[in-house]
Amino acid sequence: MQSWQNQPKMTLFILVALAFLLSSCAAAAPATPTAALPTQIAVAPATRGVAAATATPAPTVTNTNTPLPSPTATLAPTTTPSATPTPTTTHTPTPLPTPTETATNTPVPLPTTPPVSPIGEIPNLLGSEVTVSGQVVATASFAGGYKFTLSDGTGQVTLLMWSNVYDDCWDAPILNLGATVTARGLAGQFEGEWQVEPDFGGDVKVTAPGGQPAVQAIGSLGDYMGQRVTIMGQISRVEGTNSGARLFVADDSGEILVFIWNNTLERIANNQALGTPGTRVRVVGYVQEFRSNREIVPTLPYDVTVLP
Repeated sequence: MQSWQNQPKMTLFILVALAFLLSSCAAAAPATPTAALPTQIAVAPATRGVAAATATPAPTVTNTNTPLPSPTATLAPTTTPSATPTPTTTHTPTPLPTPTETATNTPVPLPTTPPVSPIGEIPNLLGSEVTVSGQVVATASFAGGYKFTLSDGTGQVTLLMWSNVYDDCWDAPILNLGATVTARGLAGQFEGEWQVEPDFGGDVKVTAPGGQPAVQAIGSLGDYMGQRVTIMGQISRVEGTNSGARLFVADDSGEILVFIWNNTLERIANNQALGTPGTRVRVVGYVQEFRSNREIVPTLPYDVTVLP
């Protein structure tokens, strides 16, 4: 009971001593300015009616530092523009082709021109392919083709051209009497006649064309029997036969029969006009007589020309 009554007195004594210590510490502290502190310190309210000690306010520190002026920004030096460099064109090197393996081919020998055999040696070359060259000294036709007699000074040989070979020959228009010809073919003999028979039209080449005889008046042909002549006139009438056509051609001096074999007739250019009286023609042929009638017989298709 005694200790409970003495407890308030003890508490009061402790508070008074604490206040005294705080005031002594505040008086003894040096007056060194410090950084800005709060102007008041909150003190807890006194317990049970004891007055709280009031704290001494700390002195206010005045900042006497003069603010420095802001530094002026230094302008950066102006950069002198430099010349724009000219772009350099870069050439991309063309890649070299990749070498490929080259095949070694055996060279093909070029065709050589076969040697020309003298016509006089044809009897020793029977059954062989030969090349001959000579001048056409005679022409003839037969049912299956045409014949040209070639001579080179060592002998004569017949150049036998079947109709299909003749039609395939590019030089046929100038292949005529007097022409110089080189021909390749099989050497043979028929009925005692030496001959060379080509397989293709290209085997016959005309190296120099022949000429045409001069134009003669029809009324004067009696003086040219057996000779090759040229006439010009107008067809007066036409007669057909199984083997050919009979044309009567006239000029101011007379009239003559022109007989054309069928194999020659069908190869004449514009031969339809030959069946029309009044058509003008030029005819080359030999003057001859048949059954007491004078006539001209053209040998080759190009011996007859239909004139405009």
